[in-house]
Amino acid sequence: MANLSQADSALPQMRPGRFRLPRGEAWRENLYGYLFISPWILGFVLFLAGPLLVSLGLMFTEYAGFKKITYVGLANFEELIKFDIRFIGSLRVSAVFAFWTVSLAIIISLAMALLLNQRFRGHTFFRGLFYLPAAVSGVAMTFVWAAMFEKDYGMFNQILRIFDFDRVAWLTSIEWALPSYIIMRLYGVGHYMVIMLAGLQSIPDDLHEAAKVDGASGLALFRHITIPLLSPTIFFLMIVGMIGSLQVFTEGFMLTQGGPARSTLFYVLYLYIVAFTERRFGYASVLAWLLFLIIMGLTLLQFWLARRWVHYESQEA
Repeated sequence: MANLSQADSALPQMRPGRFRLPRGEAWRENLYGYLFISPWILGFVLFLAGPLLVSLGLMFTEYAGFKKITYVGLANFEELIKFDIRFIGSLRVSAVFAFWTVSLAIIISLAMALLLNQRFRGHTFFRGLFYLPAAVSGVAMTFVWAAMFEKDYGMFNQILRIFDFDRVAWLTSIEWALPSYIIMRLYGVGHYMVIMLAGLQSIPDDLHEAAKVDGASGLALFRHITIPLLSPTIFFLMIVGMIGSLQVFTEGFMLTQGGPARSTLFYVLYLYIVAFTERRFGYASVLAWLLFLIIMGLTLLQFWLARRWVHYESQEA
């Protein structure tokens, strides 16, 4: 027994609940951890942090790729402010597109979520059916929409022909090109619907039942209970939708290349044209960083405005 007690006393005494590796083993464990995440770190440096830093430097240069870089100071910024009509046009097109797509997507998804939140036979099937288009590749859906918008044999003009309406040049007329893209973008409203449905189902039923007992109408329930408690979900969809809509590129690049008459020249599409068609990487860097600042500014503005209309249960409690 004496030997056992002596052996126990020889062991290092540690505070209960804490365990420390020896310094050499701790260093080795940290090294293994960094080795495991090294592919991610390498990818982050090469494809994100590195290009960001390079683009900051390119803003003050004229660079066409594989040629000498020429320092031009603030010339790119002066061109942006004084001479670039395409920049103003692309900003306007993207703003109109973002406003209508986000507004319509939230309204339609809310209506769909209210309907699919009811209990009826096959409601789970319809939830999956409405969400399905959002899971399809954007490139594939663009080809499908291009076929439906085709002037002579497209589905939409065939429907108009049945009701004796004139054909519409959906993607080739100035009046209808941008509205066509807005309609096209709404195919992903199922994604909004799923999030909106989750928000509806998080609202306690007790609140609706108590309001009904007090004699509240369906409209009053929707206005004073559903919408306030759903406001965090709506706010989230506004932020995500705005960011995604201001970065739209695939549809415009594949179908109209900014035409007709620049009516679908989205901001990111214009940025791509400047960088990879005109090969003006310095000016394109200015456009890219300006887009970042615009999105950041609008996001912060929405967070500031949200304090007036977004209601969180924890705050009310």
